[in-house]
Amino acid sequence: MSVTQIYDRKTWNALPQAEAEAILQQLLRTQFPEFTVQRFETFHKFGQHTYTAILDYKGAEFVFVPGDTVVLGLESWNMTAETRDSIREMFGMGLGEIDDYIRERLSPVRTVTIGPMLVERRYQPTGYFPVDITDERLVSDDYFEKTFAEVKASSREQWNYTVNDSFRLIKNGDNITAFLYRPSSHEELLAEIENTGFQLPAEDEWEYLCGGGTRSFYPWGDAIDHHKKYRYFNPGDEGNYLETPNHFGLVIAYDPYRYEIMGQGDYFLKGGDGGCNLCGGGGLDVGYLSAGTYYRDPEIFADYLNYKEEVTGDYTVVRRIKRVK
Repeated sequence: MSVTQIYDRKTWNALPQAEAEAILQQLLRTQFPEFTVQRFETFHKFGQHTYTAILDYKGAEFVFVPGDTVVLGLESWNMTAETRDSIREMFGMGLGEIDDYIRERLSPVRTVTIGPMLVERRYQPTGYFPVDITDERLVSDDYFEKTFAEVKASSREQWNYTVNDSFRLIKNGDNITAFLYRPSSHEELLAEIENTGFQLPAEDEWEYLCGGGTRSFYPWGDAIDHHKKYRYFNPGDEGNYLETPNHFGLVIAYDPYRYEIMGQGDYFLKGGDGGCNLCGGGGLDVGYLSAGTYYRDPEIFADYLNYKEEVTGDYTVVRRIKRVK
């Protein structure tokens, strides 16, 4: 296997497909024998593309992402007048204050080299673990019996019913799975994931996975297009376009309600704000600020949120990775 070929995205994408497949098969045999290939596929989105393998690990899908040297971060955001007006109306800011507000929420411009890795395609919830429906910790909760009866009697085929920081019921047809909540600090969660042989991406890696090195605020450009499909609540039949796989085959940065937890570095949460701006009436322009590739939410350090001590919960998720050696 040529290390150069998997550490450089341009070289990787120029390979004949048969050669790329052979390299990936050898990579799995030598470093990741616990993963199996489901299929090979080329992903196109936002003017970028990658030929890669969709992998299976115990029922979870991963993709191979080649490495690259890219420029990340922004000095300023070339926002539209519509976005500027939305920020001013929501926060009551002057024009200069808006620029300062955004500048304080952008990761700095830097050139980084990102190594190749296997990356989980969709994020996973945190804090909840499966238990038997008769678990005494559930049945001793008076509210559980009422909730379970409601979910069971519902005509809905699919239902995710969560009682914050207590329990969760997931209905799939006639089958109902129960989960209990166990809080973890950021340090504890990282240790737990690393003990299973995985890591969480650092901020540099996450920004690369999200935008691929694009020099715009979002992976597709500098604005939410109200008349097309770069939006969460899409009234058309196509569903949420942002939930479709990106240029690496990942579903990422589409849900401003949920932070993704990072591994290394000061900024340990990316890709969401708990829905604060959307719920606060900011509309799409302000509500989707946190979905920007280079957006940093300074509120994650607020003492009252206490994220470092309890990073798990309904608004934080994880995306596991394995770095290629």
